[in-house]
Amino acid sequence: MTLEQFLDRFDGPERSVVIVNRTDPDPVLNMLVDTFGDDAVRVVDGRVTADDERPATDGAGGGGPDRRGGLTARELATSAVDRRGEAAPSIDIDVLRRHEDVPFDGDDLDEIENLVLLMEGDEVVAGSTLDELGDAVLFVNSDMYITGSRSLADVDLPSVISGLDDATFTLRGYPESNRQKLLLITISRFIERVAWTAGDGTLRSSFQRLSRIDDEVGTREVYERVSDTGVDTHLYGVPDELPADLDAVIHAGDGPDFTDSWFVVYRPPEGPHPAESDPESDLVRGVEGGVGLLAVETEPRVWRGLWTFDADRLSRVNRYIERHL
Repeated sequence: MTLEQFLDRFDGPERSVVIVNRTDPDPVLNMLVDTFGDDAVRVVDGRVTADDERPATDGAGGGGPDRRGGLTARELATSAVDRRGEAAPSIDIDVLRRHEDVPFDGDDLDEIENLVLLMEGDEVVAGSTLDELGDAVLFVNSDMYITGSRSLADVDLPSVISGLDDATFTLRGYPESNRQKLLLITISRFIERVAWTAGDGTLRSSFQRLSRIDDEVGTREVYERVSDTGVDTHLYGVPDELPADLDAVIHAGDGPDFTDSWFVVYRPPEGPHPAESDPESDLVRGVEGGVGLLAVETEPRVWRGLWTFDADRLSRVNRYIERHL
């Protein structure tokens, strides 16, 4: 069995991203589409309405169908069309106000602006502002991580990204996409921050080529800091050049699991388990219960995978890596 075959055993829900009441310019929208993948993003440029009746428009200025009234509970209904002419949801303001993972607690629909919602089917999973996503991924490039200009302490995940846990994804690297791979980098660095914050437990990370650790100043600094805290650090990759003077266990090989995989898995000392002390904090949740990313390059520059806090999945991935790599 390979990690790619192992990944096939994990099914994840399909999720999509909806932008509500966008006022930011088109270049910001284009960055969001490129980051999450065009197939995953639906855009609502019309205003969310309650008792008034107003036609919604898509990004190209086309009109959408009229609908009177918001919705109740977690129900959604068609009130607009997205930029591909497909139906997009109308969101009840009461749903947004009650949702713990949506940054809106106002009473006026006109107060909603540039709100990005993560949807699973017709249900709101999480929400973030475009500004939050901009700080996390949209206005960030991989050089900030490679050079170390973005420190471990600065890495955090907006609700829309953290809400993608357990959802399988397919992301493309350059030149097919300039930004999609950045999601993998951001989540990887978040897991490294979890290990660094914990100061114990085990971190297992793959690099395809082990020379990357010394070639990338920021990556070298991260793993020096993580290993210096006492985390049992294991590094995996093709042994083109072994990292020197790093307190880590090196696992070298040239099979598919070494050449085609991208994983960062943090296991707390007592093993993966559900973290209940502060379920609203992804950092605390990862420190106490564990967190991991597993992706496989299924074809050149195309990555399929998922990331998870699930204790069972983490245990299985960690066990596979420990036994077979």
